[in-house]
Amino acid sequence: MFQAKISSRIAPVCLLAAALAHVGLARAQQPSSQGERLLLGRMYAGGDLNRYMTQLRDEFFQLDADRDGKLTERDAALHALMEGPQARVSPLMLVMRYDLDGDAAVTEDEVRQVARYEQRSLFAQPAENRPPIGRLEEELARIVKTIMAFDADKDGKVSLMEAYKPAQTSARPSSHGYPQRVRDALTLDAATSGELPLANYQAAGEVLFRTIDADADGKISQQELTDFRRKAVDAENSAVRQKKLRDEAEIARKKQEAIDAERAACAIPKASDASKVVLLGAYETDALSSVTIGSQDNEVRAGRIVVEPGSEPLYVVIASYAPTIWQFSGAVERVERLVMTSSLTGPNAGDPRQPSLVGATGIPHDRITLLSRSNCFGYFSEAPSSASLQTAAFITNSAGKPPDVIATRYSIASFSIPSGTIESAVEQRQKLVIRKDEGTLNIIGNLANILIQSGPSRAKEEMDRFFPGGVTEIDPNAVIASAAVTPYDVLPSQAGLVQLLAKGRISQNRAGEFVVRQKIRFPARLTGAHAVTFLIMKGVPYPDGDPGHSCVIVEGSGESKGAGCPSR
Repeated sequence: MFQAKISSRIAPVCLLAAALAHVGLARAQQPSSQGERLLLGRMYAGGDLNRYMTQLRDEFFQLDADRDGKLTERDAALHALMEGPQARVSPLMLVMRYDLDGDAAVTEDEVRQVARYEQRSLFAQPAENRPPIGRLEEELARIVKTIMAFDADKDGKVSLMEAYKPAQTSARPSSHGYPQRVRDALTLDAATSGELPLANYQAAGEVLFRTIDADADGKISQQELTDFRRKAVDAENSAVRQKKLRDEAEIARKKQEAIDAERAACAIPKASDASKVVLLGAYETDALSSVTIGSQDNEVRAGRIVVEPGSEPLYVVIASYAPTIWQFSGAVERVERLVMTSSLTGPNAGDPRQPSLVGATGIPHDRITLLSRSNCFGYFSEAPSSASLQTAAFITNSAGKPPDVIATRYSIASFSIPSGTIESAVEQRQKLVIRKDEGTLNIIGNLANILIQSGPSRAKEEMDRFFPGGVTEIDPNAVIASAAVTPYDVLPSQAGLVQLLAKGRISQNRAGEFVVRQKIRFPARLTGAHAVTFLIMKGVPYPDGDPGHSCVIVEGSGESKGAGCPSR
């Protein structure tokens, strides 16, 4: 009779139950949501369907906080509201159980007295089973520390409000309470538009019951429950493994995409069969450029490439550390392809994901390859070397032909290609030999290029030392480059200091420090050996740009900035 009543009660949703049963069986007999796990948690061995339906009905009415006949988010919110006071009061009750004198405050002595009282039963145990006195004292100290932590004003006692305030801020709804159970139920497929009526809730339960009831006898045996849970665990483990495999595949896919993207960013055209591949390397050139690439804070050098007469096409690859503009002259029609890179991509920085700071004049735009990454291949200043071998291998694999000519030097003024002849202003200076024989000092060599420096360094002398090739005037409109090309407002490094001195915007005192009396821009790349000291006079605006490693001292405030300032 009771079975008949249940069947009658859920008749309006029989089609829904049948559909859910089909979906449930198709899921390889595993809970697919928190809602189905909730239903499974109400099932026990030996239970029958009638009893289970009654249990679900009773629970539904406990969950339906607003008694509107359906579960919604409003029910979860109402349960949370009702659970709040108890959650807030619980810590208060925990503390106030130590209030022995009833003055609505708890002292350390009261906590200690109650804790000792509650330890009394431990002494009834045999001595061999009794905890050591030291351990009991440690536990007592822990209890005292926990309770007295509520003493916010540190007056030696915990008041009602002190015990209550922490509870107000720390109270959180339980993950196993009514609010969470309502939300779990709403994850069932039987919930539509955020609502779950009783009939749908019971129908979902019946689907799960009949799925577990393998022999269809209307009861759940321990074996059936065990088998279902084992299958559920196996299915969940399988799902975890599948997810792990998918995650690994996704990681591999993204890694391959990154590799493909890097290869695409470093792709260079193939060299023609008739061409000769020329690979040039240098750390820097001897001369500065009069124009910059990308930013006023970049130091850009200038170098010359002289193309020698001949009929053989040339595939030219140039790798440098410093940002450089290469000026081509001679039989430039022989150059079928020019590929350039530099290690620096910004002011004193090299980001491999950014394009190199390079440019060229004298070669048509359609014959120049500008790479979108700076780490496709590296510079080298000696050959053979590990760096030159790696770069040559990249060219061989990418251009399809090995380099026929490799020429390199640390600092160059010009390359002649395809011979690979190098000119260097630094090396054009004859070596100076100082020989002293028994009191006689003989100086042998060309004194024309000797810089004799005494006392503090001077900007012009330093410029000649750092940039023996001077400053090369370049038309910015003639440059094909990886970023915008503009004239310098102030030349980089010591060349900029010379420029500012010539314009009267700065002066140099006897100590070699630079006195700033007008608004200026710091020359780019005053780092390392190029760093100097600037004195900003009172009333002069702070300069634009980056002082690098230089020390900057402001008159009046005495404020000093920069890595080059002496520590106090």
